[in-house]
Amino acid sequence: MIDMKDISTMELKDLKNGLKLAKDKRMELIVKLGELVHLQLLNQKLNHDELSEISLGIASQDRLIYRYGKQITNINAASQQCSKCMQQLGGNAKFCGNCGTLNPTYIDPNTVYKSCQSCSEEIHESALFCPCCGMKQGAL
Repeated sequence: MIDMKDISTMELKDLKNGLKLAKDKRMELIVKLGELVHLQLLNQKLNHDELSEISLGIASQDRLIYRYGKQITNINAASQQCSKCMQQLGGNAKFCGNCGTLNPTYIDPNTVYKSCQSCSEEIHESALFCPCCGMKQGAL
C-alpha cells in the first residue's frame, strides 16, 4: 500500500521538476529575444511580429511557473505543522485542532476571485497587482 505522504512527495518532486523546466525554457526565450532584438537593432529593422511571438512565449512560461509555484505551495501547506504545538494542520483548517492557533496558510473559501486583465490568471478580487504577471489591475 502506498502512503499518502509518499504520493505528496512524488507529486512535489514532479512539480519542482516541471518548475525547473519551465524556468529553463523561459530563460532560453529571454536569451533568444535579446539576441534577436540586438540583431534587428544592428540592421535597423525591427520585426514586431517576431518579437511579439517570443514575448508571448515568455508570458506563457510565466503563467506556467506561477501555477507550479501555487501547486507546490498548496502541497506544502497541506503538510504543515502548527507553529505552537507541532500538530499536523490541514490545508483547509483555519485553526489548529489541538491548540487553536491560527493556520497562516488558511484560505477563506468565500474569497472572491477575478481574472487578471493582462494574463487572465485567477487572482484575489482586491489585488492591486497580479501575482503572476505583475501588471497593475484596474484601468489599464
